[in-house]
Amino acid sequence: MTTWLNLLAVATGGAVGSVCRYLITVASIAIPGGSTLLGTTLVNLIGCAAIGGFAEVILITNSISERTQLLIRVGFLGGLTTFSTFAGESAALADEGRWLACGLYVAANMVLGWTALVLTAMLVKGWLT
Repeated sequence: MTTWLNLLAVATGGAVGSVCRYLITVASIAIPGGSTLLGTTLVNLIGCAAIGGFAEVILITNSISERTQLLIRVGFLGGLTTFSTFAGESAALADEGRWLACGLYVAANMVLGWTALVLTAMLVKGWLT
């Protein structure tokens, strides 16, 4: 029974995260000058920041159940973020010969994502300790 409940938690979180990713991407396209690249970058940065903060909450409080962790970390944040779309979009930019755009896109996702994760983790640690 526990395995099925864990699977349900992951599936539920994943469904909600995927819908959020879609809505953020649609909103990003609607912004003047916006694009799917902006949407992908935003969801990846939000996801990186969220997982950094969430990991610190888990480490410091040790009060979040395994099932809730699965729902949020594996399900929701896994559904929200999208490495495969990032990889495909960066490959498309490279195929089009848009090397500067490709480099900036990769850097924005990787460097800013890592920075968002670390800074959020530090902020949460400061608030909770």
